[in-house]
Amino acid sequence: MTPFYRAIRDLAHLGYHVYGRVRIVGHENIPPSGPVIVAANHVSYLDPPLVGSSIRRECAFMARHDLWKSRFLGWLIAHLNAFPVHRDTADRAAIRSALDALASGKVLVLFPEGTRSDDGRLQAAAPGVGMIVARSGATVIPTAVIGPEQMLPPGASRLRRVPLTVVFGQPLQLAPGIDRREVVARLMRAIAELLTANGRPSSAREGDPVGAPTTRGPRPAGQ
Repeated sequence: MTPFYRAIRDLAHLGYHVYGRVRIVGHENIPPSGPVIVAANHVSYLDPPLVGSSIRRECAFMARHDLWKSRFLGWLIAHLNAFPVHRDTADRAAIRSALDALASGKVLVLFPEGTRSDDGRLQAAAPGVGMIVARSGATVIPTAVIGPEQMLPPGASRLRRVPLTVVFGQPLQLAPGIDRREVVARLMRAIAELLTANGRPSSAREGDPVGAPTTRGPRPAGQ
C-alpha cells in the first residue's frame, strides 16, 4: 500500500466516522490476502470512498472514463488505484485492468448494478461482473451500504449528518465452472438479503437484465 493511498484512505475513514458515525459489520469476512472482489449496492456518489475507506487492504476501483477530463481529478483517482471504463461498451481494457488489479493482490470494489439507484432500492445487475468473477477466481464478498443516499440525496448540494452502515457478507461459495448468469443472480440475492437484514427490505430483480444480452458493465465508481 502506497503512503499516498493510506493517507487518503485514513482521512476519508476519519471524515466518514466523524460526520456519519459509520458502523462497519463483517470486515473479518474479507480474506487478508489473495484476490477479492467486494460487490456492493450503489445508492450515492459517496459509495466508492465509503466502501474503500472501510477496507483495511488496498483497493482498486473502476471509474467512468470522462473523470480523466479533469487533469487534477484524473491524477488523484489514478493514484487511488482507479482505472477508466467506458460504459455501454464491451470494454476489454477495463476488464483486463480489473483482472490485473486482482492479480496484484488488491481488493477490487465493484458496483454491479448498471445504474445508481435514485430511490435506494436494489436495481437489476448487469452480467459484466460475472465475467470478471469467472475469469479471476477471486473470493466474492457481497456488501450492503446503507445511508449514503440520505447523507447526499439526489440534487442535494450539502451533506447531511446521518448514520452510515457498511456490511460485508459471507464469501459466496461458487463452484468451479458456474455459469456467469448464476454468479450475478446469487450475488444480487446475497446483497438483497444483507440489506433486508439491516433494515432496508429489498429483493433482487432477477428477471430483467440479469443474464440478458447487454453490453452494460459493472457500475464505475463515481457514478
